[in-house]
Amino acid sequence: MSKKKIFKNKIENLFKSLKISRGDNVLIHSNSAGVHQFLDNKKDKNLKFFIDIVLEYIGKKGTLVIPTYNYDFTKGKTFNRKRSPSHVGELGNFLIKLNSSNRTYEPVFSHIVFGKLKENLFSCDTKEAFGDKSVFNYILNKNFKILCFCCSPATITFIHFIEKKINVNYRYDKFFKSYNIVNNKKIKTKYKYCVGKKYIDYSLKEKKIYDLLGSKLLINNFGYFSCSQINTKLLFKAIKSKLKKNSRFLINNEN
Repeated sequence: MSKKKIFKNKIENLFKSLKISRGDNVLIHSNSAGVHQFLDNKKDKNLKFFIDIVLEYIGKKGTLVIPTYNYDFTKGKTFNRKRSPSHVGELGNFLIKLNSSNRTYEPVFSHIVFGKLKENLFSCDTKEAFGDKSVFNYILNKNFKILCFCCSPATITFIHFIEKKINVNYRYDKFFKSYNIVNNKKIKTKYKYCVGKKYIDYSLKEKKIYDLLGSKLLINNFGYFSCSQINTKLLFKAIKSKLKKNSRFLINNEN
């Protein structure tokens, strides 16, 4: 059996173990090393093969969303979905080169989108990161499954959306102004983003997330790495309940 066939079987078995099914709506945070560990081709070919397997697996009725976040807009730089690189991984940058027209126009939290709900996701608000009309609120309402492929659940940006909803005291709304290239036009844009306060370590603590979610977080190994999956409504409910009692639970190193 070829390495490609073995890899495809491994991906399909992983998805089954994490209860990802045909027709599902999935957001994937990824570490591309999890792909390259099993394949010998050039990295771009490996990533293309991986994406093709995922899209075939979820089918035409499913939706796939990949983060391509870029934080340069907050530093006054222009966002161009065709050229601004992703700061959150190799897979996103590969997909920008391959499918830039599938990238949303949000200047910080853009995503590459494939599948049934693409137009709906493109209709979400691009001027507020974690608002009621944002991509994150949409994936909550549609109960997307969030897959951490060979990376930590502490990378889940949706958790920051929950922090905003709960109004945690270590984050606050801040407005940023710069330019966004839309349909080849340079448009002045004002963007609202709930950022962490300075002088506070507001990074999410991995152990806290594992402790909080317990068996709700489906976990399985994939070669040298660990993968996990949880749906947005379950994640929202669990974290909201905990943050209501202790607003700094997710960022506190203490037990």
